[in-house]
Amino acid sequence: MSEQNWGSGEQPNQPPQYGQQPQYGQPPQYGQMPPVSSQGYGPPQPAYPYASWISRVGAYLLDYLIVPLPGVIVAIIGAVIAFSGAEVTTYDDGTVTTEGANSVGLLVIGIGIVLTLLIEVWNYVFRQGNTGQSLGKKWLGISVVRESDGVPLGPPMALLRWILEAILGGACFLNYLWPLWDSKSQCWHDMIVRSVVIRAR
Repeated sequence: MSEQNWGSGEQPNQPPQYGQQPQYGQPPQYGQMPPVSSQGYGPPQPAYPYASWISRVGAYLLDYLIVPLPGVIVAIIGAVIAFSGAEVTTYDDGTVTTEGANSVGLLVIGIGIVLTLLIEVWNYVFRQGNTGQSLGKKWLGISVVRESDGVPLGPPMALLRWILEAILGGACFLNYLWPLWDSKSQCWHDMIVRSVVIRAR
């Protein structure tokens, strides 16, 4: 077995010095820390075809003006029945009293109001929560989904989003204008529940 000539200029395979980092593309030696990727960790954020602001406004108007029409029509019919033969008196201070209103008509008004509310709950909580689309959004080809994975919100989160929309939109109209300059076209209630509105087709 021949002896190595340490004086020939060749250095033995020495362990790395403290704090030494390996070069990218080379396997780390014993005792060295592997290189850390500059891309970070976690799954990549999905890229969505965000819905336009005008399509969101159109869906909103359809959902609030057209979808609940059956209940509104029932309530109007009830009002006609209730007050067609009633005596309406208006006083100088602006007070209005009604005498002789038909009780059946009043009942029909109540049914119309309840029907309107039920339609809205079904449309915004259950239909939109399970499919991502209210009727207005379906007609205009857009959908609301979770930002993290693109699936529908589910009824509980859809209900929370609807409540937040009513509160924030009622408190400040700027909530509805925010998608005009937001990079993800989100309203404030979308940011809170982490939802995005996207083109469905």
